[in-house]
Order: sequence, then structure tokens, then C-alpha cells
Amino acid sequence: MFNSLVGTSEAICLLNKNKRSIHNLSNSNRDLKFKQWLAGLIDGDGCFTLSKKGYAGLEITMDIRDERALQIIKNVYGGSLKLRSNANALRYRLHHKEGLLNIINDVNGLIRNPVRLVQLNNVCLKYDISLIWPEKLTQNNGWLSGFFDADGTITINQTNWQLSITVSQKTTEILTPLIELYGGNVYISKGSSDSFKWYITKKEDILKLIEYFKEYPPRSAKINRLLLVPKFYELKSMKAHKTTSDTLLAKSWDLFIKKWMNYE
Repeated sequence: MFNSLVGTSEAICLLNKNKRSIHNLSNSNRDLKFKQWLAGLIDGDGCFTLSKKGYAGLEITMDIRDERALQIIKNVYGGSLKLRSNANALRYRLHHKEGLLNIINDVNGLIRNPVRLVQLNNVCLKYDISLIWPEKLTQNNGWLSGFFDADGTITINQTNWQLSITVSQKTTEILTPLIELYGGNVYISKGSSDSFKWYITKKEDILKLIEYFKEYPPRSAKINRLLLVPKFYELKSMKAHKTTSDTLLAKSWDLFIKKWMNYE
């Protein structure tokens, strides 16, 4: 596990590695980890479209903070990136045939969302491409990284100071395999448009998941919170969240919370 002493340097190395990968993905032999990440992102935030006139396309909508993730996709496949009318989200659109065929070939066999599979199949039929069904998900797969970028959250409950990682979906079909692979549970979510959540709170499970994300890094702003997780457990173990406000430990906690809230 990486601790606070190396957390900052590892974060810098991880982010620089991701930046370098933008340039390395422009060739025809794109990295499998990237393709798996992209499939997970499309499963969560994407949509393959086919109009009544037969025009095919792909759309991915993400938070305004996640422009970098969508820009990576745009740099590789082409397409356009525009601000949504509410100014809090960005939409990536791809309708160019060459780019669309490239992205279909890259994620075909990696898409897992049943709804997205139907959409992809419709587009595949248009281009006379055979749909490939995904194999059973394993731990050594970047799919969860992209899916987390799309539908995941990482939060700290300020009532009991418990850290949790969740992924939301309308059905349990693609959530239940995560229990066997990464721990946690799936439960029915109340007061949400998504009916089910995969929920993980145990420290040991979360730290194992952090190790996974080091190998398969997310590309959304959520990576900044993930990199802060070891620091959270270190400060909590020293009861920094309970100490008096005039101590240096309390100041360290306040600085941590500021970074957490600002995704820094």
C-alpha cells in the first residue's frame, strides 16, 4: 500500500503516466487497459445511437470536471466536445464513420451493460460487424475503472467519518460480479433514479481497491480523491478529526478536507 510519504510522488507519477498515454493511444494497437476503461465508461455514461435515417453515433456525457477524460477520447477517435446547456456537464459526440468503426472494434467484446449491448448490436448490424459477447469479468481488467469514472462515487460520511466507494445502476446484473471480485455488497438505494448500489466500506477492501486503481487508473477527477484515501486512514488513525482546532494535527485534517472537497 502507498502511504502519505510516497502518496504525493506516486500521484504525480500516475498523472504523468496518464498524460503520456494520450500520445501513445493514437496508433492502431491501442492498449487493452485503455479499451477496457473506455468500455466501462461507455457502459455507464455512454450511448450508441442509430437514427431513423440510419445515422450511427456515440455520445458520452460527463461532469464538467472530467473534460480531460473526454478530451483523451476525442484525441484518439475524433468527434466533438460541447458544454451542455446547464453548464455543469460536457457531451462528447462521435458520428464520423472512421472514428466510430475504430471505437466499435476497440470495445466490441468488452461492453457489459445489457442496454448498451443492444445499442452496440444495432450499430454493428449497420456496418455488418458481428457482436462479440464479453467474457466473465476478472480482477485484472480495466473495465471497473471506466465504470467507476461514469457511475461511481467516493465519499466520507461526516457523521461517523466512514469512507465509502459506491457504484449505482438501475439493475443488479453488472453490479453483483463486483462483490466476488472486490468485496462489498449490493443494496437497494432509496430516493435515487438508480435503484441499486454496489457499496464498499471495509478499510481492507477499499485499500485493495486502491491498489487496483493504481494498476488501472481512472481518468476522471475522482482519481484525486482516490489518491487521498491512504492519507485519510492515516489521519483518522491519529484521531485528527477529533483533536482540538488549535493543534497542528487539526490543521492537517482541515487541509485534507479542503483537498477532498475540491478534488485536489
